[in-house]
Amino acid sequence: MNRFIKYCSILASLMIIGSCSISDKENFTYFGGKIIHPKTDFVLLFKNDQLIDSLFLDKNDKFIGSYKDFNEGLYYFIHGNENQYVYIEPKDSISIRLNTWDFDESLVFSGAGAEKNNILIDCFLENEKDRYNQNIYSYYRLESTTFKRKIDSLLNARQLKINSFMERQTEVLPIKYSEILEVIAKYPLYTRLERYGLRNKSLNKTNDFSKLSPNFYTYRDQINLNNSDLMYLSTYTQYVVNRLHNNVHSQGIPKTSNEFTIALLKTINENITNETTKNTYLRQMVVNDFLDRSSCGINNEAFDTYFKLSSNSEDKEEVQRLINDTKKVQAGSQLPKFNVTDFNNTPQAIQKITKNKNSVIYFWNPKYTSEEYLASRIQYLTKEFPKLNFISVKISSKEQELPIKGMDIKNQFFIKSDNSANSFLTSRLTRTLLVNKQAEIVNGYASITSSKINKQLKELQKD
Repeated sequence: MNRFIKYCSILASLMIIGSCSISDKENFTYFGGKIIHPKTDFVLLFKNDQLIDSLFLDKNDKFIGSYKDFNEGLYYFIHGNENQYVYIEPKDSISIRLNTWDFDESLVFSGAGAEKNNILIDCFLENEKDRYNQNIYSYYRLESTTFKRKIDSLLNARQLKINSFMERQTEVLPIKYSEILEVIAKYPLYTRLERYGLRNKSLNKTNDFSKLSPNFYTYRDQINLNNSDLMYLSTYTQYVVNRLHNNVHSQGIPKTSNEFTIALLKTINENITNETTKNTYLRQMVVNDFLDRSSCGINNEAFDTYFKLSSNSEDKEEVQRLINDTKKVQAGSQLPKFNVTDFNNTPQAIQKITKNKNSVIYFWNPKYTSEEYLASRIQYLTKEFPKLNFISVKISSKEQELPIKGMDIKNQFFIKSDNSANSFLTSRLTRTLLVNKQAEIVNGYASITSSKINKQLKELQKD
């Protein structure tokens, strides 16, 4: 609140010297705050996928942005490699305080517009807590009526929290905000209901889905699968994706079959009417399916179905590049010759780095993979498979590159846009090559995110 008073004083001073009119000042909106233990010297403010502002920290690690005629809505800010949502209305004066060592848990909003964001954070943290609650996971073993009753009890508690918050408000909250609060508070539990059938089947080791109670999916009546305004809210998209998958699972189609992805694409086409949203899900599902397979194998019918259903030419070009990339480096061929650059800016031949070693060469793009995830994942795989030679190669467009903290710098490299390796990386997606001691490609398009990679690495380590 002190910061808000300070801003008001500044505005009053400006009005006295006549630099702006009173009506102009009434339209200003502020977003700022303080970062403890900053990871970078700036905070980025986004709306959907559009960058709104780059806010630089001062010598006290504080930042501030002021905006005239601000558009109400759900935004998100990024600092380092973490992000969080913030709902901003015109004339709000929102200040954040966070410690990067405990990002979400330490985040507190203050100032005009703070209260509606603090409850959003509370709901996010509650969802995170539930993710690691083993008691909730044990519910999936229960028969459907009992499971539904337990989830309904949690939903009622969330609704009481919303009601209590609403009763404290002296002004009417925006309809859009109330909708977002509902989604963040309740949709993770709806997602659990969508996952129930498959998880119950798996945990109880049965071949059939549990018979569901008649009212099991009644909540679906109040959910709009075509709300494009919520496409960038992860809680909403996670629900939609799980529901689409559940539609296919309930048909008895195995996840491992080629038919599953085809049926999933058709389900998206039937249930998602907004063209932009539909195209996004179609691309996401067909690419995720390919990466999950962790091989150069192409599900031709699935890709053909995708090309028929998508109307986004740019997406289709990117997917076609992915298909083309798989054909250029395949199992059984020799590792192509190319150089990578180390962090002394010295080119090194990939053949020299991998000579007489079973190697895992993972090309990664910061657009699709965070440094934190990559470091964590490679640390795990390195520990599990100590005999393998793990090599990180960043697909880069920058003049200056920095190594990832927490990973051995001797195994980190990058390539620039003129590197010959880009001939099989045209999609710019993350790609992993598994190479044996004879420099022969064992797998030309593995994926370190896939659950199948462990089995593949175990076989490679045997050689």
